[in-house]
Amino acid sequence: MGKSSGALILSIVAWAFMFVSCNDKKPVPKPLCYLRTDFPEHTYTTTVIKHPCFAYQFDLGNSYSVENYFLNQERSFFYFNQRLITKFNARQIIDLGTLDGRLELYSFLLPSRDSLNSLINFSNDLVDEEKIKADSIKFTRYLESERRVFGTFYQIHGNAAINFRFHLTDSSKRFVLGFVMLNCRPNYDSLRPTLDYLKVDLDRMMQSFQWKK
Repeated sequence: MGKSSGALILSIVAWAFMFVSCNDKKPVPKPLCYLRTDFPEHTYTTTVIKHPCFAYQFDLGNSYSVENYFLNQERSFFYFNQRLITKFNARQIIDLGTLDGRLELYSFLLPSRDSLNSLINFSNDLVDEEKIKADSIKFTRYLESERRVFGTFYQIHGNAAINFRFHLTDSSKRFVLGFVMLNCRPNYDSLRPTLDYLKVDLDRMMQSFQWKK
């Protein structure tokens, strides 16, 4: 093979490499979150969530909307090393509107008291895993005997993937696991106004929560 032929081959390979490189699809990073200064006023409507398994109600911020629900699906809940493979009876998504995120609620019918302990332990384990990125974790317990509403609400401070988690149960047959997911990279400093606003609405939701027959 002559020098001219070798040079031609090298030139073709170089052009082919440049063509492939230019057409590679680069991964799209999760968008940054920016400070909001135009939050809507806190107003609420009593909202009933109806599923064939069971129903419940709470005060929901008027800027949020209830989306479709999904029934009786096998799902592997996981976060880092924590896994719980079970069937939930209903999955409910609530769109957080201009906050650009969602509240997810998973409903379980409890076949036994042992299953209640397993779900509570799993919920707590999920919060423990957030300690990797959390600066601090605060919790509030809810013990409403008359309404049969018992649970724990966790607020996770820091650059954690999820800043709010909670669970609620009637201690006998019903259990709801919830968390908030925002559609952006975790940056606690820039997210703080959004999280402070959202915390007010979540407190109202927890305080007004009731089971429906």
